[in-house]
Amino acid sequence: MTGMPGNLTELGRSIRAKVHRCTGIPVGVGIAPTKTLAKLANYTAKRIQAHTGGVVDICDPVKRDWVLRNTSVGEVWGIGRKMKAHLEGMRILSAKDLAMADPWMLRKTFSVVVEKTARELAGTACLELDEVEPPRQEI
Repeated sequence: MTGMPGNLTELGRSIRAKVHRCTGIPVGVGIAPTKTLAKLANYTAKRIQAHTGGVVDICDPVKRDWVLRNTSVGEVWGIGRKMKAHLEGMRILSAKDLAMADPWMLRKTFSVVVEKTARELAGTACLELDEVEPPRQEI
């Protein structure tokens, strides 16, 4: 989230509170430089909510590294049971291990999707954010 003024964690808390107030649904908020890292931050916000207040910002490399090291590769968005077992057989046990893995090897062994996931975990944006389409006008 480049170009955003102010404290992103406070913005996340504000968004979280407003969603809860308007819908009654408790949500987690993940803030990060890539879509995959944001999903991981959101997962962490929910997983350790007592410590995070439901908001995790991993734009800071030190915080990001902690989250990556403490997240099993199987918890990464898009990594299923079978792929987790295959990755673990290759000694890729954590999200950090996946982020540091050779992208070309991942593409050859799995697919371009896994390669992009690893690049995203390493901080390189490869996936577009879904933008909300404007409402269509009726005639």
